[in-house]
Amino acid sequence: MTGRDIRILALLSLLIILVYAGLGLLFVDLVLLSPDVSSAEIVYPPHGFLTVEGEGITVQASAAGRNLVRSELWVDEALVETLTSDSAAGLAAWSVAHSWSPQGSGRHQLVVKVYSREGGMLNSPVTVVDVIPMGRIAFASDRDGNYEIYTMRTDGREVVRLTDGPEQDREPSCGSAGVMLFSSTAIGGGADIWLLEPESTEATNLTRALGGDYSPRWAPDGETIGFVSDRHRPAQLYLMTSDGRGQTQLTRQESSVEQPSWAPDGSALAFASKRDGNWDIFNISVEDGNTVRLTEDPARDWYPAWSPRNDQIAFTSDRGGRQQIYVMEADGTEPRRLTAFPVGAEQPQWSADGEWIVFVAYTGRGDGLKTREVYIMDSDGRDPTRLTDNVFDDTEPVWCQQNE
Repeated sequence: MTGRDIRILALLSLLIILVYAGLGLLFVDLVLLSPDVSSAEIVYPPHGFLTVEGEGITVQASAAGRNLVRSELWVDEALVETLTSDSAAGLAAWSVAHSWSPQGSGRHQLVVKVYSREGGMLNSPVTVVDVIPMGRIAFASDRDGNYEIYTMRTDGREVVRLTDGPEQDREPSCGSAGVMLFSSTAIGGGADIWLLEPESTEATNLTRALGGDYSPRWAPDGETIGFVSDRHRPAQLYLMTSDGRGQTQLTRQESSVEQPSWAPDGSALAFASKRDGNWDIFNISVEDGNTVRLTEDPARDWYPAWSPRNDQIAFTSDRGGRQQIYVMEADGTEPRRLTAFPVGAEQPQWSADGEWIVFVAYTGRGDGLKTREVYIMDSDGRDPTRLTDNVFDDTEPVWCQQNE
């Protein structure tokens, strides 16, 4: 080997040493001098998760970094829980499970903060969780053949079938102590109104008039029932006691009356009527029968629903093309749209606290009415969340209280 070769090898060796030295410096810069915590995120629940008030959930988070020793769960900028790692020296990767029991319905923001032994910290991205009051929603569905009455939790879980027969059972209305009203149409016959006690499989027939009796609605006092009957056509609004007695006609319109909804103080009922050939919404005083027209639009306005706060009425209208859910002031002013479903939405019903609206929307699957699913949304129309998902017709949802 010549002297020239030796010099070349020496230069190559020096070059290799410099390369490794550079890599070492890069390692120090990227690892040893990097922030102590490199990432943290909430894995569960997902963003936009829906849960019920008071039910505990596990908030799962993952973090990667150096010497991780402490994890904190923050909800709405308040510290909820602190957990420490089993390793005194800290962890490089950590999967942590926090516990949280939501108190108070509404929207909550969750953040997990993970700390290193040296004090470094990184926040996870905010995860939004919607919390709704514990309770049940009653609805009608043909998922098992003919229409029957079902209930489910307000988050869509634990579906229970309440009726089981050859009749078409629809239009549930939840009363106090779990007593439920519904309309039932026998094969080849008309509709009647039935009452079902909690934990019972035998319903009681409340009406037997010629024609059809349907759309039963419990009054706020729990003693009076409003309903629609076409016994003296066109269909009109009637009242009766909870045992089916004292049936009296309330409206005397020249056109059909449908879809009654009680004012929260029991003084009036909103309803839809096809007066002058067009569906609009009216309100009638129970005491003197005085009727006030609330909408007068070329579109079809129907399915009124009084807010429990006595200040607004939700309704369905196709004034924007597809039928969507709107809300207006109790006197009929300031109508504004809440939904924008491509195929349409209808049948709004309020939660007892006025914070939520349950409704149905058309999914675009199937033909005709075989496309409705039950949804829930904030009372201002934000964040509609689907509660049912099947190829059958889920319809006419109503909110039931926790003790119902």
